[in-house]
Amino acid sequence: MSKSTISGFPPRRLWRIATLTLALATYVCAAEAQPQPRRTVLVVHWSPEEFPINPRRDAAIREVLLASPETIDYFAEYLESDRFTEPQASKSLRDYIQEKYQGRRIDLVIAVTDVALQFVLQYRNDLFPLAPIVFAGFFPPPAEIRQADPGITGAVMAEGYEETLALALRLHPSTTQVFVVAKWPELRFDSLQADLRAFEPRARIKYLTEEPLSDVLKAVRAAPPDSLVLFIRYADDSRGPTNDEAARMVAEAAAVPVYGVAESNIGSGVVGGAVLSPETVGKRVGEIARRILHGARPQDIPIEKTVVTPTFDWRQLRRWGVAESALPAGSIVRFREFSVWERYRTGIIVTASVLVLQSVLIASLVFERRRRRLAEVESRRHLAAMAHLDRRAAMGELATSLAHELNQPLNAILQNAGVAKMLLSANAVPPELGEMADIINDIRKDDIRASEVIRRMRGLLQKHELESHPVNLNEVAQETVAIVGPDARSRDVRLEMDLADGVRSIMGDRVHLQQVILNLLINAMDAVGSLPPERRHVRLWSTQSQDEVRLAVTDSGTGIPADRISAIFEPFYTTKDAGGMGMGLAISRSIIEAHAGRIAAENNADGGATVWFSVPIRLDQTE
Repeated sequence: MSKSTISGFPPRRLWRIATLTLALATYVCAAEAQPQPRRTVLVVHWSPEEFPINPRRDAAIREVLLASPETIDYFAEYLESDRFTEPQASKSLRDYIQEKYQGRRIDLVIAVTDVALQFVLQYRNDLFPLAPIVFAGFFPPPAEIRQADPGITGAVMAEGYEETLALALRLHPSTTQVFVVAKWPELRFDSLQADLRAFEPRARIKYLTEEPLSDVLKAVRAAPPDSLVLFIRYADDSRGPTNDEAARMVAEAAAVPVYGVAESNIGSGVVGGAVLSPETVGKRVGEIARRILHGARPQDIPIEKTVVTPTFDWRQLRRWGVAESALPAGSIVRFREFSVWERYRTGIIVTASVLVLQSVLIASLVFERRRRRLAEVESRRHLAAMAHLDRRAAMGELATSLAHELNQPLNAILQNAGVAKMLLSANAVPPELGEMADIINDIRKDDIRASEVIRRMRGLLQKHELESHPVNLNEVAQETVAIVGPDARSRDVRLEMDLADGVRSIMGDRVHLQQVILNLLINAMDAVGSLPPERRHVRLWSTQSQDEVRLAVTDSGTGIPADRISAIFEPFYTTKDAGGMGMGLAISRSIIEAHAGRIAAENNADGGATVWFSVPIRLDQTE
C-alpha cells in the first residue's frame, strides 16, 4: 500500500470530500439560521366575545397553534349576527376585515359554528381567496366545496341529542313521554326529528318548537310524573332571555327531570347530558389547523366528529334520586358538595396519623423517662452503697491514727480523774475548789475532743442515699482535715489549708462531698509517703468564681504519668504499689457528676500533681 494514501483514498480526494462536507454543513446551518416566515391565522366566531364558551374555545385553539415552532400571528373576530340583524352584521364584519387586514396575507381561516362558516364561504373570494378553511360546526359543507382549492376540512361538533336522550331514558326507565324544547332561527327541525325518531317506540315525544317561552314553561310545568324534558336550545330574534337563562327557567318550572345538550347549561338546574366541551372542540380544530400549516392539504384530512362526554350536576342527581353508580363510565360530576371526610380526608388522615404518632411518641417518652428515672434511682442507690464501702475502707486505713487520736483524750481523762481522786483521799482537808475546777474543765475538754472524733467517724460510716442541701465546702474541708489530721501527723506529712474567704454555699450532700475530699487527701498523702519528711507536703485550697466553687488538693510527689491522667478516674485503675483497689477516684467522679460538677487532675509545673473538683453555686442564693 502506498504511503501517500489513507484507507485507500489519495490525499487529493480526501481534501475534496472534506471541502464538500464543510460547504454542505455551512449551507444547512445557514438555512436553519434563516428566520421562518410569519404565518397569519384568522379565527371567526359567530357569537360575541363575552359569550361564555367563546373564551374557552378560543384559548384552546390558541394554545395548540402557538405551541407550534412556526411564528404565528393569531387574530380572532366576532360576527355577532345573533345581536345584530342580517345582512348588516355580515357586511359590517366583511368591510372591517377587508380594511383591517389590507396588505397582510392570511394563511389560514378557522370558522367556529355553521353561521361563521357561511360568512367565511360567502366572502371568501373578497377577503382570503388563497386561504384554506378549518371549520367547527354541526353541518359540513358540500363535497364539491370541500375538494375545491384551497380546500376545506374540520370537525363536526356532536349535537348530543341522541346520546343525551338515550342516557336520560336509561337513568329513568319508567319514562313514557319526553318534552323536547328546541327553538332557534337556524333550527333544522326535520333533521332533529329524524335524529330522535328511533326513540318513539320507547316513549312518546312532544316537540315544543314554536310556542313562546311562556307557553313552553306552562307545558313543562304540567308534564306528567312519568315524563322528562330534553332541553336542546331556545332562542329567538327578539330580545328575550339567553339560551342559558331559558334553560334555567325551564328547569325551575318543570316538576320532572330536565336534561340538556349544552355544556353551559350544566349548573342551571339541568340534571346533565352528553355535552361537548369548548376545550375539546378548540383543541381538535387547532390540531387540524397546525397540520395544514405544516404542509398538509385540507382535502387529504378527513372531516371527523367530536366526542361528547356525559356530564352531570351532583345536586340534581340527588334531587331526582339518581345514584352515581348508575352513571356511565367516564362521567363528569360537577358541583359536588363533599362531606367533611371527603373534603378534608387527606388532612384528617394526616392529622390523625400525627396525633397517633405523637401519642405513641409521648407514651414512649414517658415510659423511657420512667425507665431512666428508675435507672437513675438504682444508680444512685448503687453509688451510695459503693461510696459507703469506700468510706469504710478509708476509715479502715485511718483506724490506727484514729485510735491514737482517741487514746490521747481518754488517757488525759483517766489521769485527771486519778489526780482528782488522789487529792480527795490524800488530805483530810478538802482540796481547793479552783484546782478541782481546772481538773474538771480538762476532763470536759478531753471528753468533747473524743466525742467529736467519734461523731465524725459515725458520720462517715453511716449509709444513706445521696441528698441535696445547702453546703459550705470550706466547712466540709475543715471537718475532713480534722479526720485525716492524726494520720497526717503519724506519716509526718505537713497538711496545709488555704481556703478562700466568703465562699458561698452549694447544693449537695455533705457526707459524700466529705468522702471526695477524704479520698483526695489520702491519695495525696500516699503520693508523698516515699519522700523525705521535709518534702512531704499536701495543700488543700479553694477558690470561687461567679457560678462555681472549686476545691483542690495539691501534693509534692512525683506526679501522674502524662498518658494516665484521664485513666485515674476509671474503675479499678490504681497507681499505688499495693493495697489499692482503684475505686476511690472513680466513686469520687460519680459523686461530683451527681452534683452537676466537674473533676480533673493535672501535673504541677514544679512537681507533684493537683486533683480538683468544682460544684455549681446555688442559683437562689443572695448575699
